Amino acid sequence: MTGSVTDDSGVAIPNVSVRIKGTTSGTFTGGDGKFKLNVPNDSAVLVISTIGYETQELTVGSQTDIKISLKTSVSQLSDIVVVGYGSVQKRNLTSAVTTVNSKDFLQGGYNSPLQMIDGKVAGVTVSNPAAADPNRGTDIQIRGAASLEAGNGPLVVIDGMPGGDLRNIAQQDIESITVLKDASAAAIYGSRGANGVVLVQTKRGKSGDVSVTYDSYVEHDVVAAKPELLSAEEFLEKGRDTDRGARTNWYNELLRTNNFGTNQFLTVSGGTPNSIFRLSGNYRSKTGIDIATERKEYGYRANFQQKALDGVLEFTGNLSQRIAKEEYTNYNAFQQAVKLNPTLPVMDPDNPLNYNTLQGYDTYNPVQDLLARENGADQNYSIVDLNVKLNILKNLSTEVKVARQGHEMLRREYYTSKSAESVQNDRLGRARLQSEKWTDYTLEWLGNYNTRIDKHDIALMGGYSYQEFNNQAFWAENMDFISDGFGYNNLDDGSWNLEEGRLGMDSYKSKEKLIAFLGRLNYNFDNTYFLTASFRYEGNSKFGANNKWGMFPAVSAAWRISNLEALRGSSVINDLKIRASYGVTGRSGFPRYTSLAKYAPYGRYLNDEGEWVRVYGPGNNFNPNVQWERAVAYNIGLDFALLDNRLTGSLDVFDRRSRDILGNYDVPVGAYLHEQMFVNVGTTSSKGVELTANWKVAATKDFTYNTNVTASYIKTKLVTWSNNEFHGNFRYLQNLPSPGNPGPAYRLDPGTELGSFYGYKYAGVDEEGRILIWKDGVVGKEKIIASSEGNADRDRAYIGHGAPRYELAWGNNFTYKNLDLSLFFRGRFDYDILNLYQMYYGLQAEPGINLLADAYSRNGHIKSGKVITDYFLEKGDYFKLDNLTLGWSPNLGVQAIRNFRIYGSVRNVFTITKYTGLDPTVVNVTGLTPGYGDLGVYPITRTFTFGAQVTF
Repeated sequence: MTGSVTDDSGVAIPNVSVRIKGTTSGTFTGGDGKFKLNVPNDSAVLVISTIGYETQELTVGSQTDIKISLKTSVSQLSDIVVVGYGSVQKRNLTSAVTTVNSKDFLQGGYNSPLQMIDGKVAGVTVSNPAAADPNRGTDIQIRGAASLEAGNGPLVVIDGMPGGDLRNIAQQDIESITVLKDASAAAIYGSRGANGVVLVQTKRGKSGDVSVTYDSYVEHDVVAAKPELLSAEEFLEKGRDTDRGARTNWYNELLRTNNFGTNQFLTVSGGTPNSIFRLSGNYRSKTGIDIATERKEYGYRANFQQKALDGVLEFTGNLSQRIAKEEYTNYNAFQQAVKLNPTLPVMDPDNPLNYNTLQGYDTYNPVQDLLARENGADQNYSIVDLNVKLNILKNLSTEVKVARQGHEMLRREYYTSKSAESVQNDRLGRARLQSEKWTDYTLEWLGNYNTRIDKHDIALMGGYSYQEFNNQAFWAENMDFISDGFGYNNLDDGSWNLEEGRLGMDSYKSKEKLIAFLGRLNYNFDNTYFLTASFRYEGNSKFGANNKWGMFPAVSAAWRISNLEALRGSSVINDLKIRASYGVTGRSGFPRYTSLAKYAPYGRYLNDEGEWVRVYGPGNNFNPNVQWERAVAYNIGLDFALLDNRLTGSLDVFDRRSRDILGNYDVPVGAYLHEQMFVNVGTTSSKGVELTANWKVAATKDFTYNTNVTASYIKTKLVTWSNNEFHGNFRYLQNLPSPGNPGPAYRLDPGTELGSFYGYKYAGVDEEGRILIWKDGVVGKEKIIASSEGNADRDRAYIGHGAPRYELAWGNNFTYKNLDLSLFFRGRFDYDILNLYQMYYGLQAEPGINLLADAYSRNGHIKSGKVITDYFLEKGDYFKLDNLTLGWSPNLGVQAIRNFRIYGSVRNVFTITKYTGLDPTVVNVTGLTPGYGDLGVYPITRTFTFGAQVTF
């Protein structure tokens, strides 16, 4: 028999599998979509399948020539992946790109949209040391750290606008988040693409009846872990300090147990094939787990699409605004809560209306610190963008985007007459206001052309991009007011700035411009061989006069191995594609005007007439050669779909080398005005492996089970500090806090891993309990006393590393009739944490402060003071159930209600770890000092969320 296969628009589909059900016999359609096949009898059933279309089965019967029309699969329609300045079908990707759709986001309330993809993208590290603080942002790092001075965070692009601000988006407005991980995908963004690119697409309306959705949830935090401290009785029994008469649990004093958060979201969308709209609005409030933190925000987002002249002209646009009122906390207040004498009262015993103001270095009343002041900000975020597209031909179009992004902040502070700084300095209050605004403008013009010649698909894109970034601020402060009544609203009432020579105000302004010309070629031969090549030629006002412009090329290719004759029609290997890519990207997150010769203020001085005069002088060593950091990366990948598409995923291996790393280098004074110069010199290297796998375990009428795994191995190191002109040896990072500062915790040497701890190697204690270390840093050589015989230059060595080399996430999704359950696990492995809690509050030698119970048990053998040794380094490895969500979607039998779902979610359910600190997940693992277990640890919480979603 013969036949032909077309899509639902009548276009022939090549390489379609046509096989006889229950046998291995079959064939494929040719380039014209036609096939020929011998069938055994009239009852034979043909199975027609190809990726991107719904599989179809039909009985041959008496037919000798069959015409078959395949429908595009719903899943494939959603597998359009957004890439820089365009989109592509997921199956045709030639680079390392991962998209997480809204249905796969982690559920519950989050402070940042990036937290919803934590663990969902291999090679992406999301870190938030204070996840319970509603005002704290999220740190994200793609394929490891690489820069010292130019930033390690990715570029964020929202609806095609580079440099978008995620704080302007409600989580329910996001359709998908796509991560461009390798340089071939990110090179189209030039000098800002070296740390990867995060593309955020917001939801848009659909033609049809008007749809109304209401989404609401409430959430509550409970403390999941507290430090185990000496009680007041134990404190006195151990003779830690004098009994001051009270019994105060300082940690509990800072907690707000009745905290709650709520989010109310409403959206309306709909339209006709020519006019589509979507309008949403939301209100969110959250009180923090501590007694000071609070956040209230509300905003709206509107978008539209209008076609005119029979689709020749298309207008699309977005308009959004978000207002936030933030009240801030002080993480170091919890450090005070750990170490303060538990017999000290919160309020002054002699005047209970006043706080008990404490004296001493790094000692203060944390309740007073958080409550005897106002410390917050009012934020206003806005985005307006308009796109006009002209479809000149069916395969030729041009598009212009004009956008403005604004952010205005009013920073407000008032420290009352009862605050510690007022009491200790004998003044009545301090007020400070700061008004700052950021305004960004974007203009982009793109042209797109595509054609098909026989089996050759060709797509071309070319464009121009202009962006301008403006920042301006003004602040003023004053002190000594006659009353606390006005707060910061009557600055001229203070007497402090009446003193001669005091000003109490400042202002500043900066601007940056970026211009780029860009282009891309996509080539596809017979859905088997793929090639993508792109370039971006970019200039930036931040670059030096000798390096204003840079070229960022990229090329990637792929081969669909599964189209080999031997693999066609296989039910085991449905799709198998190998990829290879190369790209050059840049990193330019250094301060503006760095490359220019600048004047800097040198204070105010009295002239001969007794007048205060501001003095200026040369502020830096002029370097006209400053440019972007240059990252060259290679990537090899494998995409697969196996076992009737039940097992899908990808495997990537990458090697990224960042050259011309920026840093301050010592130069001779005389030849130069200043001792250091900002130059491009160093080189870093990042290598790794990433795996993503999705398995459809079970699918029946009533029950489904899908599981997915993401895993990665990444190692980043410093290759060199030097070049032919500038030389560097090593650099210390992260000095530990005082009192008793034991020195820096990290050291960077050529050839060492970024985030390497540097200190002494622990050799036990002597008979007096003094810490012993190994001389010369060689275990087994000679034990010496750290405090009296240790030599920092001679005896310190590399003792561990703080960046996790392995990350793993495991998602599980179950449905049974109207019930759904998701369990999401994640973990990090092979890294160390410097446990400062144990070092500072776990040793008996620390005078006059409260201690951890470990000081008299786990560390009871140590009687001397703190030293940076590997004794205080602990394995940070953990595996946790991060999110558990149970939902119910009953059929209410109400015609007006299309969908209804209620759900409950728990975050931070449990953690399996040997780390003795509060929780390894609150230790930052991004940047140059990962694994640093800070003392100012915000409370670790377990969050319970209950929500409801209804669509009319």
